[in-house]
Amino acid sequence: MIRVLAAALLFAAAARAGEPDADPARPAPARTAVPSNGVDPAPRRGTFAEASVGVFTTLGGSRRFSNAQPWLGLTLGRDLGSAASIFASLGVGASSNSCFQSAQGACLAADSFGATFLEAGGSYGVWVAPRLLLSGKVMGGMTVFSPGPFTRNDGTTVPDRVIAPHAGVGLALEYQTRLDHFGVGLDTAVRYSLPKRADGAGQGGIASLAVVPRIRYVF
Repeated sequence: MIRVLAAALLFAAAARAGEPDADPARPAPARTAVPSNGVDPAPRRGTFAEASVGVFTTLGGSRRFSNAQPWLGLTLGRDLGSAASIFASLGVGASSNSCFQSAQGACLAADSFGATFLEAGGSYGVWVAPRLLLSGKVMGGMTVFSPGPFTRNDGTTVPDRVIAPHAGVGLALEYQTRLDHFGVGLDTAVRYSLPKRADGAGQGGIASLAVVPRIRYVF
């Protein structure tokens, strides 16, 4: 038994002698701490597409707000840096039960009409939380009202459609989900369209408001 213990001690001593001495001038490798649930990746930025479904109304007609109608929108855009973007969009809404040309208590033109917006714009925001972006938006483009909210020169005929320029501003709150590529948001936008009145009475401004939840996909 004594011989076995002596042999074991000699073997351990030989193994110890064969190891290289530690270099006191070389620092020990640093150990990095990794969270148990992994590292949260940064929000994805790049080319994106958005789809939106919300509520639309016009302002300034015979009623302060027209009856709320559905809003449908599609947007394609490109992020610029960490908080800016440019985009082009198509949005469709409608004004219901609000007249913009009346006489003696009667509506001369259509008191309900569709409103299609084709526009381009840009946005810039600030990150209020690691995945929550608050942005301001500006946009401009063309509006198609169908049928027309104003009559023709004869005062009785309503045009099938009226095309008008518009400009708008908006406020957007966007959350970049942890589901890669996807984000959700809520937009509020005010637009002002300037259709030329077909009856020759100059231009009639039509303001509109849209409150729109949306879903975003970044390619």
